[in-house]
Amino acid sequence: MTVEGGIMPVADDTHRVAAFTGHGVYENVNPMIARLYAGENAVLDIGCGSGALGAWIKRGNKSAVVHGIDISPEAGRAAAKQLDAFCCVDLDLLPLPETGLKYDLIILGDILEHLKRPDLFLISINDHLSPGGSVIVSVPNVANYSIRLRLLFGEFRYTETGIMDRTHLRFFTWGSFSELISHCGFSVEKRTYISRFSGILLRCFFPLLAVQFIVKLKRR
Repeated sequence: MTVEGGIMPVADDTHRVAAFTGHGVYENVNPMIARLYAGENAVLDIGCGSGALGAWIKRGNKSAVVHGIDISPEAGRAAAKQLDAFCCVDLDLLPLPETGLKYDLIILGDILEHLKRPDLFLISINDHLSPGGSVIVSVPNVANYSIRLRLLFGEFRYTETGIMDRTHLRFFTWGSFSELISHCGFSVEKRTYISRFSGILLRCFFPLLAVQFIVKLKRR
């Protein structure tokens, strides 16, 4: 597959969006997502930000082809320098671009909570997975004990970042996230968390103590 100028080749140029401004550019590698990467060669990172995760994958796996998608054109300018291809798309308005490539791994790092219909989107990525392909998904946990305590005292306030990020349209507990995964035809292959706690305490009470759920999914 060829890449033209760092832009993902698509069948229809209407998938390319360059009208978005003011979106922050995510520039970090989520260590728990990185831990679930298992050497897959064809990777699509949705919500790739600056391309830091894809660049990390390519450093460790010289055979990897990593494509990135993000809503931010600012992200695109950085990601196009690090990834094999990039496309700027508002996923609430347009479907994933058709590239002719089936991906061994699709990464959805803190994406579903920003979408109007995360269920329809998660179902749609089936068409872009290779046979036996995997999906890594991370979502914030709105049932974290810190949010519960604030609600106990009558506080529900959006913030600039974190679980209560003001750009979040959907909120997930472990129960609702699990239902979404099952409804969309996937099963959890591996599960991990981000939390200030660890060990048996976290394993026993992760729906309360996790700040973020990170799972690796397979099609059922």
